[in-house]
Amino acid sequence: MPSFVANVNQQTDVLPKGVKALMDNGLVTIPGRYIKPPSHRAVKHLIVPGVEIPVIDMAALESDREKFVQTLCKASSEWGIFQVINHGIPVATMQGMVHGVLELFDLPIEEKMKYYTEEVFVPVRYCTSMTPSQETHMEWHDHFQHYFSNREKEHPWPEKPACYRRLASSYVSSVRHLSQTLMSALSEGLGLDSNCLAKSFGDSEMILRSNYYPPCPNPDLALGMNGHTDSGGLTILFEDQVGGLQARKGDLWYDLKPIKNAFIVNIADQLEVLSNGKYKSIEHRVLVQPDQTRLSIVAFCNPSRDAVIGPLPELIDEQNQAETPHYHFKDPSSIREALQSWISDAWKRS
Repeated sequence: MPSFVANVNQQTDVLPKGVKALMDNGLVTIPGRYIKPPSHRAVKHLIVPGVEIPVIDMAALESDREKFVQTLCKASSEWGIFQVINHGIPVATMQGMVHGVLELFDLPIEEKMKYYTEEVFVPVRYCTSMTPSQETHMEWHDHFQHYFSNREKEHPWPEKPACYRRLASSYVSSVRHLSQTLMSALSEGLGLDSNCLAKSFGDSEMILRSNYYPPCPNPDLALGMNGHTDSGGLTILFEDQVGGLQARKGDLWYDLKPIKNAFIVNIADQLEVLSNGKYKSIEHRVLVQPDQTRLSIVAFCNPSRDAVIGPLPELIDEQNQAETPHYHFKDPSSIREALQSWISDAWKRS
């Protein structure tokens, strides 16, 4: 066994840059900093296995739009999370993105370290957990994060792998179109014009985050990702068939059963605010496996930095008062503030 692995097991403050590197070098017991306190570990009797969350069939959008909107609105109100099938995005585009992301994570550690930072708002970022130096109990995953903005004609790109730019460009374009279609229907579900939510978002931004969860020697002691809600607008996730994503309703965690080639979509905080609480931003987390790697590709569809977020005035009356005040989503940097709040909440739960 490589000597540094033994040292990591003995000295938990000495960690290589990523859990994939740990496992690739023969780790047999997770370092102490990845061990969650007993009160924050997954409790089996509070987990409901194999749950099929609402399924939204995009084919119904053309055949019966009114029924489609009703189904989408119900899923967003009762669950805040659902799976989307017949979405029109080619399987080749999805699998191509998976190929590009796996090549990213398989790069030599020296190449990945060119993008390693704990600053969460650089255009391209590689990191393990979220901000390791500030976390008492880390999350068992590595990730690449990449910003896309309609305002910028040229986006910074990783230099390697060579295929990533082509594959990610195609994927982001397709997912952005899907998000716009869903946002239009969600607006109609509130009884508003189909472009109402899009107007509230303004010149929206997208953050693409690819998460790599290698096998964990002690999965009962760790979490791939802490329980949290997403701070943006709408989250569109593509994952493999390994599973591990759970959503919380009440005191129970529901183990979500992924559908092959479907997207998992969840309402995030800003949509809950804009809908004045009608749509629910659901808490979710990720468990890890003892013998399988899990990969997820997450697109965070967020309002622009100039957007003023608050309950839409059309939804306010004597019976439905505003649940939150209005605020600037990025004034001066509300994504920073929202994400730092997310990190703070995660620390409290860790």
